[in-house]
Amino acid sequence: LENPSTYLAFAESDMSETEFLTELARRTGCGLLLDVNHVFVSATNQKTDAQAYLAAFPTHAVGELHLGGHDVQSDEHGAPLLIDSHGAATADPVWQLYADLIACIGPAPTLIEWDNDVPDWPVLRNEAVLAAQILAPVAA
Repeated sequence: LENPSTYLAFAESDMSETEFLTELARRTGCGLLLDVNHVFVSATNQKTDAQAYLAAFPTHAVGELHLGGHDVQSDEHGAPLLIDSHGAATADPVWQLYADLIACIGPAPTLIEWDNDVPDWPVLRNEAVLAAQILAPVAA
């Protein structure tokens, strides 16, 4: 099960998203896919703290991490609105969240999603090289 990218918040909720995913993993034993770009997109859109989200995430249940790009737009008030598009390079703040996460949890299988407007091979390879550079020190 993957954490979603969100664009609005519910007016009422009995628990946070991380509490829900923690409880879901505990009750079912299912593994989780942690999409770091989704964390950044949601935190930006909801004006919350991405690091706090990651600190509360049940990383013990994570089987795979995802990275990817997003599009930057503006909402009706001119505030940033990020759209998870899988059509751009991974943004620097997402790379930083990924590096911080890997430093805490250790190496994890990582997939870079790029489904739309796929660039030439050197650009794709560069994304993989960046991930490998972050993973290498903790994998050793």
